Amino acid sequence: MKERIVCIEWDDASFNSGYYDKKDKEKFSPVRTKTAGFVVKSDRKCIVISHDRFYDETGKIEDERHITTIPRTMIRKTIELNPKD
Repeated sequence: MKERIVCIEWDDASFNSGYYDKKDKEKFSPVRTKTAGFVVKSDRKCIVISHDRFYDETGKIEDERHITTIPRTMIRKTIELNPKD
């Protein structure tokens, strides 16, 4: 199976502990984010990316860590990063 390496451009939630400023509404908008990694799972609800992937001596995936789950409704664009074979 060919590995998929992608860069996901998505809108993440933001947090601000101060008061709401009606004059600076952009300060309280979602944050444009880019996340790159190996596709662990992809379905109609979300895409799951791992940032580290470990292999056994045969080249089989042994483990994955630093996992990010991105809901499909937050995704703006998906860019395939796989090198050409």
